Amino acid sequence: MKGTIAMLGLAMCCTQALAQQQPDAGRVIIPAARPAPYFIWPDDLQNYKGEYYLSNGKKMYINRIANHLYAQVGGQQEKEIIATGENMFESVDKSMTLNIVISSQGYVSGSIVYLNEDLPDKPLAYASLMTR
Repeated sequence: MKGTIAMLGLAMCCTQALAQQQPDAGRVIIPAARPAPYFIWPDDLQNYKGEYYLSNGKKMYINRIANHLYAQVGGQQEKEIIATGENMFESVDKSMTLNIVISSQGYVSGSIVYLNEDLPDKPLAYASLMTR
């Protein structure tokens, strides 16, 4: 009986000490929801492969390796992109967002927002996609 009471007292002290160490004890943290992956048939990935002209004078290249797409703007680092919705893509590292619409006649429209590694003083770049 004395051992049980001693254990309960020790457990209460440890719990109180642990609660005092946690600075966010009264705050609830809810992680941001991740977008549900958007499925694209592997055969349809080929439609996005190619060279795109951007309204800011640069070119964007999309390459396909197996069932993965990679985008590269100018001479910047190539980034893996994943589909997040119909005609919508985002790089895995979250530094690039793409909207690519390809008409049945082959015309391209859309936009891109990306981190511009070439201009550190203006790190965010926006451009429209034009027909390839």
